Amino acid sequence: MNEAPRTGPRERILVVDDEAGIRELLLVLFRKNLYQAVAAADANDGFTLAAEVEPAVAIVDYHIAGGGGINLIRKLREHLPDIRCIFMTAHDAPEYFEQALEAGAADTIRKPFDILLLLAKVERLVELRKRERRGVVVRRG
Repeated sequence: MNEAPRTGPRERILVVDDEAGIRELLLVLFRKNLYQAVAAADANDGFTLAAEVEPAVAIVDYHIAGGGGINLIRKLREHLPDIRCIFMTAHDAPEYFEQALEAGAADTIRKPFDILLLLAKVERLVELRKRERRGVVVRRG
């Protein structure tokens, strides 16, 4: 039995990473999965773009110009509280992940990452956001 095709783009996803190859890979991944995907190379452009398109999820790298990923997550959550952020970094140190969560990241992922895992994280956050918008309380387990 074939699944019915999706009729149009779903939620908007923002990718903020200084590596052009990562940005392009993620744009292709999300667009192939029918998300509206946009990207920026630094924190300033990322914030401006987020304010314009109001994405459901922002995937933010640690090492970006314009103040860094953790500061961008903090600023996004302050000005766009409905956005969900995924923090990514190639660093192993737990304090980077702790700082990102404290800044308001909803999830984290370490580079190099499994693209299917990242996609699953995005899908989970999009669904959580939809439920919260409908007023459905979601218990964390």
